[in-house]
Amino acid sequence: MGRATRQRRIDAQERWPDLYQFLAAYPHRDWPDDSGTSEAAVDLAISEHGLEQRQLLARQWWNWNAAEGSDADPRPAINEGLGVEVGFDTPREGREFMNSVYDKLIVSIRQEVKDWKP
Repeated sequence: MGRATRQRRIDAQERWPDLYQFLAAYPHRDWPDDSGTSEAAVDLAISEHGLEQRQLLARQWWNWNAAEGSDADPRPAINEGLGVEVGFDTPREGREFMNSVYDKLIVSIRQEVKDWKP
């Protein structure tokens, strides 16, 4: 791991520790064997987290997105920073993955708390 990658990872762990752990622990290098798809890995992660934890994750995602999501190419922030080991071919694929994480979190939260906002 290069110096820039290491620093990006440290920064993400400090700024969004729960989101980092959530993403690094599920869509990691074994997700094809463990879950089949990266989306299924996210679904599994969500199913294993309680309401309060998912609310915290959605808030940290919101903060992450404000800081990193608008980059022309968010893949380094996703892969190197948050530890997601999914090979995105384009910046759009990375952005779509992160948006789907947020959408899945929000849907799961709103099943329990109607009209919840981060």
